[in-house]
Amino acid sequence: MNILKLAWDNLWYNRTRTILNVLLIVVAFTSLMFISGYNNYSKDGLMLSVVDGNGSVVIADISYWNVNSEKVNIMNSDDISVITKKLDTYENVLGYQKKLDVSGLIGTENKSKFFMGHAYEDVSKMLKSVSLKKGSPIFNDDFDTVILGVDLADYLNVSYDEDTYLNALSDFGYGLSLGSFLASGSVSFNNSYADSSMVYFPLPAIYNVFNIENGSAHNLIVYLDDYNKATEMKNELNEYYSSSNLPYEARDWKDLNEFIISIIDMNDTNYFIALFILGILVFFAIMQTLTTSFLERLSEFGTLRAIGINIKNITLLLFLEIILLVILSTITGIIVSYLGATIFNSMGIKFTPPTATEGYPLGIVLKFRDCIFIFVWTLCVSMLAAIYPIYKVVKLRIIEVIKYV
Repeated sequence: MNILKLAWDNLWYNRTRTILNVLLIVVAFTSLMFISGYNNYSKDGLMLSVVDGNGSVVIADISYWNVNSEKVNIMNSDDISVITKKLDTYENVLGYQKKLDVSGLIGTENKSKFFMGHAYEDVSKMLKSVSLKKGSPIFNDDFDTVILGVDLADYLNVSYDEDTYLNALSDFGYGLSLGSFLASGSVSFNNSYADSSMVYFPLPAIYNVFNIENGSAHNLIVYLDDYNKATEMKNELNEYYSSSNLPYEARDWKDLNEFIISIIDMNDTNYFIALFILGILVFFAIMQTLTTSFLERLSEFGTLRAIGINIKNITLLLFLEIILLVILSTITGIIVSYLGATIFNSMGIKFTPPTATEGYPLGIVLKFRDCIFIFVWTLCVSMLAAIYPIYKVVKLRIIEVIKYV
């Protein structure tokens, strides 16, 4: 306890030196917290947006996943019943819904354009993530409505002042089907490509207009209470389908969003590069500062050696000073980081990617695990930086140090 008190007193014996060291570590700590916080915000936002809309696990006929398949088999109500019966045995399944993929030509008597779209059993869930620009939303029980990307609707000159019906031509594997849908509204997907080609349907509208068997679906979207369990469930389901000779295959959200995963990995890589660079800067800055300050305190160390304190206790004293310095800097850094994050988040800054039609809000999400990780990193870097100056001090023989008393 006496050594700990002495270490604390030594820190404040030269306040200027201690404050400068604290500021150095606080800047490095806060910088890493901000980088980590932005990485958390981006990662969590991307994951939640993908999983909330497209589910944690998607189950379909094997032919659906085979890019070389000449025909994709649509699952009927019996297939869906077999799949849902197994899903109901999982406690972490929040729900599921059927989806049909629809593509082809859509247009009026004057204009038509290629479209890609989806028909959902719970279309209202999907529309929560998009912005309604004109007209009215579509509902789960609508039997002839459609909602279009805002640019596609503008291209087709869709007016919502009166009923506008659009002709759609598509192929579900049974030959071309032609039907007419009421244009209900226009939405923005915040993506220029999607806004010019994407279409959403209620599932009953596809059954009704295209004469598709009720209960049919290309795939079943499964929502879990924790998307981190998706891979485990996917593997269990595929093992079950294989052992039971069932023609189904499950994919998790990571399989279906490789581009998003690559963005997340890139952000993680950038974070660790920044961690490495700041680590080098902090290492040499602290080592130089400590070396200078320790050599300036040779008279102090000479006195301690002269009164009988051994090298082991002196080494412990110096390391305790480093630990106290890092703890003090970490507490200050956490306060500065959370205060800075609060101010930044309240400013409402937005970033507009090249293909986006509207800006995405930027934010910083700080997590307790980041505080612990960066604290341990800072402590390790500081301890490593202190090894050389401490070694330089303690290796001096007592006869060399005593002259400084």
